[in-house]
Amino acid sequence: MRVLILEDDAVQGDALVSLLEQAGHEPVLFVRGDDAISALRARSFDLALLDWQAPGASGREVLNWIREQLLQPIPAIFISQRDDETSVVDALMAGADDYLTKPVRSAELLARIAAVTRRQPSASPNAVQPVLRAGELMLDRFEHVATMDGEIIDLTQKEFELAWFLLRNLGRLVPRAQVLHEVWGIDDSHSSRTLDTHVSRLRRKLKLVPEKGFRLISIYNYGYRLELVDSSEM
Repeated sequence: MRVLILEDDAVQGDALVSLLEQAGHEPVLFVRGDDAISALRARSFDLALLDWQAPGASGREVLNWIREQLLQPIPAIFISQRDDETSVVDALMAGADDYLTKPVRSAELLARIAAVTRRQPSASPNAVQPVLRAGELMLDRFEHVATMDGEIIDLTQKEFELAWFLLRNLGRLVPRAQVLHEVWGIDDSHSSRTLDTHVSRLRRKLKLVPEKGFRLISIYNYGYRLELVDSSEM
């Protein structure tokens, strides 16, 4: 699980990173709130651990951004020195899923993380699976086979990787920069039209259209979202 950490204290930040890595997560540490927001624009996270005070933008401001800007907001836990009732209530009313005061006990933090993620509607999109299925679409990562309606679809290596990434993030809006980083291994969001071309080919080859139960949406200058379409919408 990819975890965003906002913590401007170096010692506590390193301790959180170490704890989460030992628990099998992928922590990404930020000391400035504005840098955390920039990262949220560019890639997806599964959880946010937020300190109240941070330069650039406060944890409260980062939480507001998550709740207002992400189409599928991620769970957020506050970890703060503030232990007064007003601060706790303010954070929870703003949409925080939990609130812990420092110093945080390691076992308790991991338990709270497990609790809030269990309440999410689906498992982390970063979980490793050999096969992904949705509707009549199936992707077998080990065999490198894609089928739609039981018919094998011939995909290139990059087309398959892109299809896997989009299906793994089904229903989530994924930024262009993240797709380029995850599939092509590059960090240039102003790259050529390679991504758009591959998306267009996937839409045609896999028949990602409402009539087949899918909608592949392009958000201009931002990213893509693959959705399942209910037959009642037709």
